[in-house]
Amino acid sequence: MAERGIYVELILTSGAQRFYEGPLGFRFPLLMSGRAHLHEWYDEAAEVFRVDLEVTNDRFGFLFGHRGSFTCEWTSAHDAPERLTPRRHEART
Repeated sequence: MAERGIYVELILTSGAQRFYEGPLGFRFPLLMSGRAHLHEWYDEAAEVFRVDLEVTNDRFGFLFGHRGSFTCEWTSAHDAPERLTPRRHEART
């Protein structure tokens, strides 16, 4: 969260997509997958977070998207409960 008057945003863009399940791992051809562009920011005037997502494919163009807003409640936390931690970890390079 920013001080008043400072504009803060988050922009994420996906690239090559991969699938992993145990020892199996491969890249999806871009023809069969989409590129995601996510833009998120805090709207100080409305006191909400805004999100704008668009997923496109090189051949088919626009696939889907989402535009909306949300609020959140900040709570202090030190660690996640055991029931919420990952059941396994996979090394990825």
